[in-house]
Amino acid sequence: MTVAALRRLLDEIDTQGGPNAARQWHLGRDDSPRPGTAPQVEDAPPAQADLHAAIAELLRDGATYEEIREELGGGSYRTISQVRRAEGIPVVPRPRRAHTPEATYARYAEPYGDGHARWTGAWAGRMPQIQHPGPGGKGKKESALRVAFRMVYGREPTGYVRASCLESGCVAAAHLTDRNMRQELNRTRPRAA
Repeated sequence: MTVAALRRLLDEIDTQGGPNAARQWHLGRDDSPRPGTAPQVEDAPPAQADLHAAIAELLRDGATYEEIREELGGGSYRTISQVRRAEGIPVVPRPRRAHTPEATYARYAEPYGDGHARWTGAWAGRMPQIQHPGPGGKGKKESALRVAFRMVYGREPTGYVRASCLESGCVAAAHLTDRNMRQELNRTRPRAA
């Protein structure tokens, strides 16, 4: 909308009494039904009442929202939630599935390029981080690089784990080295004269 068109619109609103006049006009309207129109029914249609009863029954049986949607062939989360609240059915606490650190690494290490991987999960500063399963989701936290190192080499790393490639931020398990591996590499390199 151009500035000129906006000014014309504002002028038109002002000539008609402005926004307050529109509010007064709407407040003064008669809300009674017009002749020839059917009155609005407050009760839910029978099909909706049957859906409501089916949802309530499944909720009482302990079904999850996904299971209810699958059983009924659809339905929104909002509708299921409204039925649960209307019927006074409590939310069943369900423990979250705990993933192993290795599964978490596989989930968040996104491969790219020439065998490299970037981390798409949680970070602690500049370090990719994995939280181990624990009571109440409060397990210990560990570097994703250490987890990946153990997956490839089958042992605990010594010292810091770093990528041996020159790619910044690479977390590919095959590119990781620990202190012992870096020291061995330095010993076997020919020294410059």
